[in-house]
Order: sequence, then C-alpha cells, then structure tokens
Amino acid sequence: MNVISDFLVFATVWVVIALHSEVDCKEKCYYINLLSSNWTDDRPRFVVNMTFSSQNGIASITTINDPVASPVARLLIVQQSPNESKRIVYNMTTKLCAIKGMIDAVPLFKPVKDNMLKQSNYTFSCPLKKGVYVMNNMRINPKNPLLSVLYQAKGTFTVMGALLEELPNTQMHPLSTYNIEGKILKKPCGRLE
Repeated sequence: MNVISDFLVFATVWVVIALHSEVDCKEKCYYINLLSSNWTDDRPRFVVNMTFSSQNGIASITTINDPVASPVARLLIVQQSPNESKRIVYNMTTKLCAIKGMIDAVPLFKPVKDNMLKQSNYTFSCPLKKGVYVMNNMRINPKNPLLSVLYQAKGTFTVMGALLEELPNTQMHPLSTYNIEGKILKKPCGRLE
C-alpha cells in the first residue's frame, strides 16, 4: 500500500511539473500591430501604391516611368518605450545595388529580405530600370528573431525609409519615402502563422 501511495504522489508531482513546464516552454511568436503608415512618391515619374491587410501584410505596386541612374536606399529603425529615450536599432544609407549585401550581413534582416524577394519582382539593381514592380501580401514570419528583438511590452517601433536618386552634384532627390509605426505583440504560436 505504501508503494502505491508513493507512486501516486510521485505521479501527481510529475504531472504537475510536466504541465507547468509545458506552459512555461510553449513557444512564443511575435506579431506586428501596425499603428500608422504613410508614404510619398515622386509622381508621375515614380508611383507607389501600398495596401495594408488586417493580417499584418503589406502589398505594393511601384511604377517607375523613368530609369533611375543612381538609386540610394535609406532605412532607419527606431524603438521607443515609455519613459525611455528613443533607441536606434538600425540605420543605413547605401546605393540600392549594395543593399542586398548589407542586409545579408545582418542575420536578423536576411529572412525578411528573402521573404520579400520571394513574394515580389523587386530588384536591387543599379541603375533601376523602368517597369512595374509588385510585392504581394508580404508578412514577416512570427518566429523571425528580428521581431523578438523589436518586442517591448509597452514599446513601439518606427521604420523610416526612402528610395532616393543621387544627383551629379551629390544631392539626394527623394523618389519615395515611407514611415511605418507599430507595436510587436507576443503571443503563443498558433493559427495566425
């Protein structure tokens, strides 16, 4: 009888620990909650139409009516938490044809770039050729480590970017700018993936 009661106590403790561990070990996923977004373009030469879905997807159609001899990309990611100063997570300005190598050098950004290229006909070429470039409903995988880096329970992030044209006098002419503000939500992995 003592062996049976010891076994029941052991089994009960084991079940409680297993259930507790399962709750603590469930994988977390990170989802983007877009708070605001806006963009500009240099119409009629460079036309950008963006849409944002309720599933946190971004789609765009970019029409380039004149080739861009020297395109330059700019990207700034800033994080802000209540009662703290802004923190720059990433800041880059480079020729469009060099951006792929720079993004590939940052392991957190490479999956986002690869995902974007799979779902679009966008190019990182110099010069940027005349044409229509389409990005389908792009989403970032909720298991992407970049989202876990940007996650702060009460914080927000802002992504500011631009595609510029470098003019012969080294001035920059904006072809398109964008500003996206959001929050990262941490939830158990599930159907939204």
